[in-house]
Amino acid sequence: MIHPTASQVARFADRDTAILFIPDTEVGQTSERAPTILRTLREQHDVIGLRGPWDRILYDPRRSKAPRAVLYVVDKGLLVWRGLRLARRHRVRVIVCETVHHAVAGVVIARLLGIRCVWDSHGNGKLFYESLEKSRTSVRMIAWLERFLGRRVDALITVSSRDAAAYAQMGLEPSKVHVIPVSVHVREIDSIAPPEDRETGVHSRRPAVLLLFGSFGYAPNREALEFVNAVLAPALARAGIRCEIRVAGRDIPAIPFDPLVRPLGFVPDIYASIRAATLCIVPVKRGVGVLTKVLDAMAVGTPIVMSDFAARGIPEIRHGVHAFVATTDEEFLRYVTQALGDPDKCLAMARRARELVERKFDWETHADRLEAIIDPSTRQIPAEVAHES
Repeated sequence: MIHPTASQVARFADRDTAILFIPDTEVGQTSERAPTILRTLREQHDVIGLRGPWDRILYDPRRSKAPRAVLYVVDKGLLVWRGLRLARRHRVRVIVCETVHHAVAGVVIARLLGIRCVWDSHGNGKLFYESLEKSRTSVRMIAWLERFLGRRVDALITVSSRDAAAYAQMGLEPSKVHVIPVSVHVREIDSIAPPEDRETGVHSRRPAVLLLFGSFGYAPNREALEFVNAVLAPALARAGIRCEIRVAGRDIPAIPFDPLVRPLGFVPDIYASIRAATLCIVPVKRGVGVLTKVLDAMAVGTPIVMSDFAARGIPEIRHGVHAFVATTDEEFLRYVTQALGDPDKCLAMARRARELVERKFDWETHADRLEAIIDPSTRQIPAEVAHES
């Protein structure tokens, strides 16, 4: 559970808006959406976190389905029971839910207490399941669940106009759907990876360092790792390019790695790893929404080679202007080689990418919008936050 500090207690003394946040999550140095929203809300409100202790088991597709299905029902019942106790004890007025599965518990708690419920969707589930080529039954089930919950929450936040349009096509009231794009805290990143460090960069270092990072319990990230290990690394070795490919993140599979690939596991300061890289590589080919890892690399100022899918969530990205954007595996290999051979061009693209993040994807520009959606009684929701088609 998250407890406010002494200074926060003083600040909250004259406030009556307490928020139950489901699930409680790590709030360290990361641009992942849930921790970012949680940190932002804590600056203005007394936030009580409700942890989902079995989440890593429940949503791990490598585990057997039947036991997870039974545990899912038990987990949601316990979340509702614990959430009701916390909400009553702290006089919670708003529940904020991350992901569709946590919204299941949040909607029940909110209905029982007669309070506001806001669901932050990280991307339309139907689009996501279709991208993963799930069965028709799975696609129908997630669409039904999201439609059911979307009609019962007071507000639904999603990450792009494409996702918002998909919710409208599912029959949700457009005025209830709001777009707040995936963003990064530019000021926080600068405090960790200062601009002067990025300017000098690591482009003169040899061997070059390529970085792939993310959560590898996520199937698209595992597929990207398989491509890097089985295709990219051997190709670079055959070309005689001296480099090391670092892999950072949770749930890295225990597989035989190419000699060029170095698994790091979870790193507490991902921005330092991004800054230390010559190049970030994002060969992710499916999924939904905006890839936070792309914005992280752009904000730090490290050049990127990415798939066209990875660039799709940020339509402002232009190949050769902000990053190398590959439409095929062959192009990806070629652009990595080209990037390593032309550091000046890479640095120029990285600077333009950083400027794009500052203009469009700095979280500070969206914090007031989030506050207005969470508690409309404090201020009117800005027009630009409303549903975009």
